[in-house]
Amino acid sequence: MNNFEDRRSILNSLMAGMLLPQTIFSANAEEINTLATITDRVLVDVRISRQDGTFYVRDDLDDSPENRVFYGQLQLGLFGELAPQNVKQFLSYVDTNFNPLEDNPRPSYARSTFVSFDEGTGLLLGGYIPSLQVTDFGGSAALKYGGRILPAPLWNDGTQTIQIRHTTKGLLTHRTLDVAPTFGITTQSAPDLDGTHNVFGQVMLDDSSLAFLDIVKGIPTYSLQRPRGDSQTERPLDTVASAVFKSQRELFRSAAKTFGDTRLNKIYPGKLLRRVEVTQVKHL
Repeated sequence: MNNFEDRRSILNSLMAGMLLPQTIFSANAEEINTLATITDRVLVDVRISRQDGTFYVRDDLDDSPENRVFYGQLQLGLFGELAPQNVKQFLSYVDTNFNPLEDNPRPSYARSTFVSFDEGTGLLLGGYIPSLQVTDFGGSAALKYGGRILPAPLWNDGTQTIQIRHTTKGLLTHRTLDVAPTFGITTQSAPDLDGTHNVFGQVMLDDSSLAFLDIVKGIPTYSLQRPRGDSQTERPLDTVASAVFKSQRELFRSAAKTFGDTRLNKIYPGKLLRRVEVTQVKHL
């Protein structure tokens, strides 16, 4: 059976699974430990830049929240029995040793970013690996990274019949038919994600992870509804808001050129206007 037939078989299984009765559990904080067994734990070191995108030590700025660099750690618990294929794919980007000195390294979450926050669902989108792209190879989806063409299996193979609803913060979730390694972290109940996303783990909500999620939720995001002055005169508040928007846009375009990241140069709704980066991952 070729890759195309493999993929079609999996998609047919997924569609059939959507039509079959599924056992769907809620995931309140009190219940989650009884719904799924944590089979693997992963530590993720994260950092959040100042509003100007910098991390280095500075003594020329006021000591305000937007001028502070945040360093923290997320501990993730993965549900390997409940969602084995999701966890397998997730760990494939954790267990890869990232060495920036290699000529042709493999993609790793150790060099990834959190890129957007959806205010409607409260979903924080992470796992974006710069320069990793979904492409077509021989009629099937594949991943292109540097000089490599890598297989792109689905994260849900259609055999999972037990689902957890997105009813609490801190759940790790992945879009069902997406082959990219991007994943989401819920920051609130998000029932709109049921049916399109699959929960495969959770963030252990300790002081560090709670502080991280609180800061991310407060980071300004790009919106198509940005302030505009009227045709006659701009109100002072609109003028200031427009100036801030323009400076943030230029900051990110400059960062895109610096890091060679084509996606950073794109503007899209929900884009975080501070850099939120992963610096290290470790499978315990």
